[in-house]
Amino acid sequence: MIEREIQNNVDRMAMDENDNLNRSKAVKAYRRSAAGNYQPLSADVRSPEALISTLDYMVEVVMSTCPLEKCHAFIRDRTRSILQYFTLQNIRDVTAVKVYERIARFHILCLHEMCGLDESKFSEQQEAEQLRKVLLSLMEFYEDLRGQGIETPNEAEFRAYDIITHIRDKDVARQIYSQSAHIFKHPHVKQALKFHAMAQQNDEIEETSSRCNKEEKAFGSQNNYASFFKLVADPHTSFLMACLLETHSPEVRKGALKSMSVGYMARTAGVEAEYVRKVLCYDSLGQCLKEAKHYGIRMDISSKEPTLLFGLKHYESRARVFLGKDDYS
Repeated sequence: MIEREIQNNVDRMAMDENDNLNRSKAVKAYRRSAAGNYQPLSADVRSPEALISTLDYMVEVVMSTCPLEKCHAFIRDRTRSILQYFTLQNIRDVTAVKVYERIARFHILCLHEMCGLDESKFSEQQEAEQLRKVLLSLMEFYEDLRGQGIETPNEAEFRAYDIITHIRDKDVARQIYSQSAHIFKHPHVKQALKFHAMAQQNDEIEETSSRCNKEEKAFGSQNNYASFFKLVADPHTSFLMACLLETHSPEVRKGALKSMSVGYMARTAGVEAEYVRKVLCYDSLGQCLKEAKHYGIRMDISSKEPTLLFGLKHYESRARVFLGKDDYS
């Protein structure tokens, strides 16, 4: 703490009303391992009990009193510090599992709650990357504990999240079936496998030379994209699983709009944008129109009900108009 004060590197979440360090609010910051950095002294290494108390404080006090947008960076950094201390001490027991599970849930919640913020305030890519690291450690912990004859109550839940984060990985399903029956038959895992199977039914471009010139069809059939959003709304899909699935929505909508561009015959009247909004579960009509414009879909906003003009062709090439070659951004 003294070092942070001297370097004027005190987080605002650890300050009092006079902008001075409040030691009761100070939490050990994450410090990246690098050449020249000393390993922490034994007196500075915090016990699992202390780390749990720190996590309790951030969840029960900080998150309950501050908007997530304001406290996210602080909590994200400090939870990385907590994980770092578990790694330094090679703690891979049930206590570690409980801590890692809570932190994984935090990252999933942030992916949902903060996804609409500007890139300068929130990076979905960095949040997802950190989540994948936490889940990877959890998968290893579960295997280690099972080897010791220890079962953990929430393993199926987090196996399901791991499936969703690797929804394009065809090996995930094969790996999950090697688990105990109570895992791969669990409702959370079965629901996640439905989404995983749905993702394998399209012809999305893969990073292989044999596919480089083939057409892209991400969730490109009507049954696929309609089923996707219906399944997200299914009561068997938990809230946090739906939050995680939301990260795949841009990809699903992209494929759906392209499918509509190919499948719908050109109509003078067009297709009501409100209908498309409902089918693809956009939060607002404006969001739907903005994304349609992003992909080069023409629209008619002269009437009371805006319409999207699918099925139009380029006047020279006669190819369907859809600007979807680049990744969604």
